[in-house]
Amino acid sequence: MNLIALLYEKILLRKIKKSPDKVPEHVTIVLSDTDISGKDGLSKLFSVILWYRKLGINIISIYVNLSTGGKNLSINGISYPVEMLETRSHRLPKDVGFEIYDNNGYLKKEHKGSSMHVYLFLGFGGKSEITNAVRSVLSDVSSQKIDPEDIDENEIESRLLVKHEPDMIIRAGGKNLSDFLIWQSVYSELYFTDVNWDKVRKIDMIRAIRDFQKRQRKFGK
Repeated sequence: MNLIALLYEKILLRKIKKSPDKVPEHVTIVLSDTDISGKDGLSKLFSVILWYRKLGINIISIYVNLSTGGKNLSINGISYPVEMLETRSHRLPKDVGFEIYDNNGYLKKEHKGSSMHVYLFLGFGGKSEITNAVRSVLSDVSSQKIDPEDIDENEIESRLLVKHEPDMIIRAGGKNLSDFLIWQSVYSELYFTDVNWDKVRKIDMIRAIRDFQKRQRKFGK
């Protein structure tokens, strides 16, 4: 990093820390499997988690769109869409909790933490999440555990995998979002980086947080 970029990074960090109450509680990052294929892409993902942890962000939800069926994710040439993240999860500090879900929405690995919590979803989007929640409600209605008239937004939300609404959704190098967290993200702020994930730097990711701080959220109004 050149001197000018380093100084700019320090200025951004100083401004962010001056307004800790405006740092987002929950940040969502949308990626494709090509973004994290190979050692560098995945290493960068873990680096971003650590950068954001230092800024006081408490929840990060990450969606990896398996655009190639996960064929781009491999260890020693063998495709492991979920196992790849499972085996590398030890790189996170022990006080960081995490949940890793496969493309069917099944919890594959979980670790309880005392600080930040990270959700990792591989190919399991919002449409599938809502569908599963509705099926769960209908099952309980059929077994008479709940009455149809008791079904409301809170009932459906209680059955979603991610209970937290993201304050901000970041898409690196893309113009389109996925269907990830479509229920929870109705009032989320959107941010598109100017560079692709393989070129993303720390300064790009902290610039996103500074941009969020300067926005006036309207929550759909």
